[in-house]
Amino acid sequence: MLLAGALLAPAAGAAGAAPAAARAEEPARIDLVLDLSGSMNQNDAGGQTRLAAAKQAVSRIIDTAPPEARLGLRVYGATYPGQDKKQGCADTQQVLPVATMDRAARAEARNRVAGFKAVGFTPIGVSLREAAKDLGTDGKRRIVLVSDGEDTCAPPPPCDVARELKGQGVDLAVDVVGFRTPSAARAQLTCIAEVTGGSYADAEDGDSLTANLGALFRKEWRTYHATGTPVEGSHVDCASAPLVAPGQYLDRFTGGRDLYYRVKKRPDQQLQVSATAVAEEGYARGSLITVSAGPAGDGEPRAWLREFEQSMGWANIISAGGRSKPGAGGETPAPDDTGCIMVHNGVTKAGDKPMPVELLVGLADKTTRAAGARVPEPRTGADAEGGFSFNSATPIGPGTHRQSITVGEAPFWRVELKAGQKLTVRAGVDIPGDFPASAATGWSLDVYNPQRRRALCNADHDSTELLAGRTGHVERVCGPWEITEQDSDGYDAPGTYYIQAQVAEPDARAKGIVVPISLTVDVSGTPRPDNGPVFHFGDETARGPLPAPSPSAERATGHQADDDTGDTSLLARLAPALGIGAGVLLLGGIALYALRRRSAR
Repeated sequence: MLLAGALLAPAAGAAGAAPAAARAEEPARIDLVLDLSGSMNQNDAGGQTRLAAAKQAVSRIIDTAPPEARLGLRVYGATYPGQDKKQGCADTQQVLPVATMDRAARAEARNRVAGFKAVGFTPIGVSLREAAKDLGTDGKRRIVLVSDGEDTCAPPPPCDVARELKGQGVDLAVDVVGFRTPSAARAQLTCIAEVTGGSYADAEDGDSLTANLGALFRKEWRTYHATGTPVEGSHVDCASAPLVAPGQYLDRFTGGRDLYYRVKKRPDQQLQVSATAVAEEGYARGSLITVSAGPAGDGEPRAWLREFEQSMGWANIISAGGRSKPGAGGETPAPDDTGCIMVHNGVTKAGDKPMPVELLVGLADKTTRAAGARVPEPRTGADAEGGFSFNSATPIGPGTHRQSITVGEAPFWRVELKAGQKLTVRAGVDIPGDFPASAATGWSLDVYNPQRRRALCNADHDSTELLAGRTGHVERVCGPWEITEQDSDGYDAPGTYYIQAQVAEPDARAKGIVVPISLTVDVSGTPRPDNGPVFHFGDETARGPLPAPSPSAERATGHQADDDTGDTSLLARLAPALGIGAGVLLLGGIALYALRRRSAR
């Protein structure tokens, strides 16, 4: 059995001169507690022992936890092989204290896990109490329990301990993975999860244990991991706005006030501006975000670009972006080559909670064209787990990728496309038979283009497949769409395309349920020579936190892509952020999802 405290999102922004405008919650404390009881020696976990499978799953967490994670390691059943119950049920030790994980700490943790042997009792209740002590008394903590059987040391019964911790007001929930558990053990483990507000999932072999543990480990992270250099845009006009260079910035919407920034752009340069508003609880129907830029003057600057996105219902993010076009107003000069960016806030109102906004600014000219785009190495296997923001989207290539997610996650992937190629994306989910679904619940698939603007999924303008009570395998397909150099339903620019999938508008009872998903990417067609712009988006200051990569990621080579703000961290890849452009559109009394882009110049 394994106990693992799951992580919440890390601090949002990279360091910058401006004061922080938006902050993520403090990372949760994490305690990994590995069961070394004798039953873990059974060789029935897909060609290996349960202990070997658990070591594999724990090592994966150690490898992929971000450096901001305060992580500890506890074991039980590790030192006493005898039959004395008093001694066996007291056999629990904290091997590593809860602390941030640098490279040396990861190596030490991996070595300790590799050397463990399963010899003792199974004191679940006692270990729950000790794990709570390891995590301290302040802030958020989450324990993920992976057990192959029942507690062998009660009293105290583990479900009573769970009630005890909850009754003390401890900010701690327990998620549970039952690892080849019999029905009696499953009832006990389910009780622990239900009492603490956690989730339960089954695993039958090493692969499903690793996948489901990872999904539960990510469960309570932010739905979208917003990152950027902190900045405070002006709420008044361009004259009082801060000057922004190419890079990614983190600001916030307050009240119904717009945001203004100044930017340097020569007539020979092209400008890209993208803005992503992030809401934990979604948006009201009709919420609107607009990005525009041009020389400052009376009213909205729009001579260089103007794009907007409107939510027709629920969504985690609303993202709009555009690029100036030489010969179509994009070369309009500005005094001292200093223009103005405006992000219109049609999302929040007076009295609303401040909302994080990512601002991405890029420039393209002959110099950036000569330098070329830098493309990251695609990832495969376990390293291809989706990220949780545009910046942390996991680079993948053609093929089928599988993982587990919890309902509430909406992972991101990225794929590099050239002019003339065609993109088809197929996403599937396996819905369990007892899945609680509302009339609006659906399986959603979205594609965003290099401007971070939502592209059309299919000719029906529909990105969500309503479950409508269905269980089993549900699939959604976007495409095929050809990448052109003209305005073509969002597929008008070669570069990085973002893919996002989620169980949309879930019933409250469904949140946290683990479901397996698959993502198949097909890229066909013959690439054409690309003479288009190559945008530069700044340096490392625009990135989010970068945790140490997993061993497989460390072996990979390659560079950042055209979107130079890409955060290759697994935090971003694992974390719960999720943000997908999906809304609710009522058709025939049933909620469908759509997020429509509209453009005006």
